Amino acid sequence: MVPTQEELDAFVRERFFCHFGHEDETALARAVEEYRAVKAFRVNENIHETGQKLSEEGHYVMRLYAMFYMGQMLDALKIDREDPNVMEDSACGNIGTAGRIAKMYTGAVPEDERELMSGRWNPEPRMATFPNNAKTHEPVFVTTQLDAVCSHHFIRFGQDQADTGSVVVVGYIPREKLGGISKINRFVNWCARRGWLQEDLTRYIGKKIMQVFETDSVYVGLFNLKHGCTAFRGACDINASTSTTYVTGTFEKDRSLIPLKFQ
Repeated sequence: MVPTQEELDAFVRERFFCHFGHEDETALARAVEEYRAVKAFRVNENIHETGQKLSEEGHYVMRLYAMFYMGQMLDALKIDREDPNVMEDSACGNIGTAGRIAKMYTGAVPEDERELMSGRWNPEPRMATFPNNAKTHEPVFVTTQLDAVCSHHFIRFGQDQADTGSVVVVGYIPREKLGGISKINRFVNWCARRGWLQEDLTRYIGKKIMQVFETDSVYVGLFNLKHGCTAFRGACDINASTSTTYVTGTFEKDRSLIPLKFQ
């Protein structure tokens, strides 16, 4: 049965008021209007990159809309929503499977950095730079980790923690600026938590490093990453992995500058 607008409105109203601890119809109407005004953007983009934003209230309305329609999907799949493993029990804070899936793709709040696709909503972390007073032009390499989402199947891909062959490397040759090391790690994890093709993610990281650190020589390697869409469905090959690189400037001309373990 196709749900009515009245059913959707009642679903959102009940949970919105419970979550924020009030029954302010004006606040609800404002949040719904704000959410509906957001124009759809690509799965690998961030809302701030599109010049838009969502308040915590508008973001929560989005999450409730997603939860409502995720429940409809469970119905379509003939999954009993009264099953204790699936059901929602708001009285004890159990948001149910539909709520968990919605939260996984939206984050708990706009600032949430831990859910699979929260990178679509939270602000970009600042990548600090410092004057290269020593005029050093030796390559800098940082290893980090990432958790991303396949844009075709919405299943995680990233490093296999039990596999030492999986590694993410970001390198650059300083010019006038030096980059803050730890900020690279935060940036990579922020941008990864969206829907990506691995090739596009590799290129995105490289271009951003070039832009912020003002260098033409960048090396990004995403090596032996494990894709859930290959391991757990389709090919069902748990040993498969994918490696991609983005190489520019001096690195491209002289590959000997890249340590063998990162090639």
